[in-house]
Amino acid sequence: MNQSESFIDFIDRYGESHKPEMVYREGEDFGEWQGRFRNAVEGLRGILPERVVLDVETVEVVEEADHSRHLLRVRVSAFSTLVAYLLVPKGLADGEKRPGLIASHGHLDDGINAICGVVDDGLEGRRGYALAAVREGYVVLAPAWWGWPGRDGHVDRVGRRDKCNVITMAASMYGMTVTNLHVQDGQAAVDVLASRAEVDGDRIGCMGNSYGGRSTMWLTIFEPRIKACVPTGCMNIFRERSLKLSTCGIQYLPGILQYGDVPELFSLIAPRPMQLQTGEGDGLINEADHQAILATVQNAYDQLGVGDHLENVMHPDGHVLRWDLAAPFFERHLGS
Repeated sequence: MNQSESFIDFIDRYGESHKPEMVYREGEDFGEWQGRFRNAVEGLRGILPERVVLDVETVEVVEEADHSRHLLRVRVSAFSTLVAYLLVPKGLADGEKRPGLIASHGHLDDGINAICGVVDDGLEGRRGYALAAVREGYVVLAPAWWGWPGRDGHVDRVGRRDKCNVITMAASMYGMTVTNLHVQDGQAAVDVLASRAEVDGDRIGCMGNSYGGRSTMWLTIFEPRIKACVPTGCMNIFRERSLKLSTCGIQYLPGILQYGDVPELFSLIAPRPMQLQTGEGDGLINEADHQAILATVQNAYDQLGVGDHLENVMHPDGHVLRWDLAAPFFERHLGS
C-alpha cells in the first residue's frame, strides 16, 4: 500500500458536502430563525440528571484584606456536587445589593485557584480575573469544572490521555455530554448567586477565557438570567478545530455542525450585551475566522436593533482575559 488515507481529508470532504443547514440567510425573519436554531441546538444537549433543591454547604471561609473567599459545595443532582469559590467584597452596607458575576476558568492547571488568586499564576495576575472583579465590588462565583481542582478525583486514571475526552466518552455511553453537564453546573452557580442577600439577581453576568470563554458562551445561551457576558479567547470555529484535530470533547455539543457553527451560536445571545475579547498573537484564533464570526454576530445584533450591545475588543496580550477592558462593559450593562 503506497498511500495512507487521512481522516482529516475525510472530514474535510464530508463537511464540504454537508454544510450547516440552519445558517441565517439574508431576508429571513431573524427572530423566527433564532427560535428554530435554538430548538435545533436544544435537541443536541442530551439527557441530564434531575436537579435537586438548592443545597449549599460552606466548607471554609478565608478573610482577605478586601474580600472574603468562601469554598462551597453545591448539590446539583442526586449524583453530583459542584465545588466553587464565592468571593464577596468587604464594606457592603446593610441591605446593599451588588451585581453578581460567574467567572469560568479555562484549561489552567489550577482552575478556580488561578482565577480567584489563591495561587500565583506567574503572569502578573492576568489570569486572576475573578479576583480582579471582586476587588472592583462584584460578588463573584467561580465554579470548578469536571477535571480541575475540587472535581478532579478521577484524573489519576486518565494517564497521558486527554482528561476532557476521557470523561466525554464515559458520559456519552449514557447519552450525556459534559458540555451540557457544565451548563447545568453553571445554572446551579447562578442559583447560588441569585439566592445571596448581597446580590441583585437581575444583574448577573458571566465571563471567562479560553474554555472559560466557550463555557461562558454555552451557559449564556441556555441561561436567560445572565444579562451580559464577556467570552474571550474563543473566537474560533468548530469546523476549523475539527480539521486540525485540536479541540477537546467538552467544547461542543455532538452534531452541532449539522445546523451551525460558533457564529450562529453567539448569535443566539443577542440581544443581550456581549463583549468579545481577542488578544493579538493568540495562536488558537485565525484572523479569517475571527472576522467571519464578528460579521455574523454583528448582523444578529443589528437585525434586532441593538447593534451597540455587541463590543469587539482587541488587546495586545494574547490568550488572556483583560479585566480592565471588561470592567467598563459590565459597569455599563450591570451597574455597580
